[in-house]
Amino acid sequence: MIPTKDAAPLLEGALESVLFADEIIVVDMYSKDDTPEICARFPHCQLVQRDDYIFGNVNHGFDLATGDWVMRLDTDERIPPELADEIRGILAAPPDGVTGFEFWERIFVLGRELRHGFGRRHYRQMLFRRGAARYRVKSEHEGLETGGVWVRTRNGYIHYNYRGVGEYLRKINYYTDRDVERLELSESAPPLRDAVIEPLRAFYLYYLKYRGYRDGWIGFLDASMRSVYQLVQWAKIRERWERELGATPR
Repeated sequence: MIPTKDAAPLLEGALESVLFADEIIVVDMYSKDDTPEICARFPHCQLVQRDDYIFGNVNHGFDLATGDWVMRLDTDERIPPELADEIRGILAAPPDGVTGFEFWERIFVLGRELRHGFGRRHYRQMLFRRGAARYRVKSEHEGLETGGVWVRTRNGYIHYNYRGVGEYLRKINYYTDRDVERLELSESAPPLRDAVIEPLRAFYLYYLKYRGYRDGWIGFLDASMRSVYQLVQWAKIRERWERELGATPR
């Protein structure tokens, strides 16, 4: 299943990469672009329009699936042919006792694949038995709630994370808005030290500890933007805390 909103330029590529699926469910947040027309070109694609948080829509897509196995994909993600072949092999003879499969994520930024920093090899739970996993819908960056045995695939999926600097900034603004608006505020104000420590921690992790510097200026950009994300999130939390709890700005 694929959640989407106003992402028609990306959607067609995502759909074409999963043509091997028995059914494709697109849960759309009332896009104002050509999303319906694109979905109509794929006979086994079911388009559902629904307004919710992204993971709420993903869970709804899971509920609509009729097959024994479910896979989630975003519009900026692709299943390359070698992974598609591996998935077909899995589904032809599903191993006993396995809940699902983790795919390793191949991160692309401005058209270049990150191999260090945030691009170091890490895995995401993507393919699983229907009913075996759901999202809590508490955050825009959360993992599946699930259990059992998960196996890693040999091949990875492609994630076109950011196609330009402007996309970094738009996503930072969108995702921090969605997280902060449902955050349970504490009685005390977010401390200023967090506005310093958390951005520095993010930059240290992705540029130095995980050697993002080996990806050149793109590695520097990615680590810097992940640092900016932490600062923006802190500022929005503090802004909301001041507004709702009536504190005097300090």
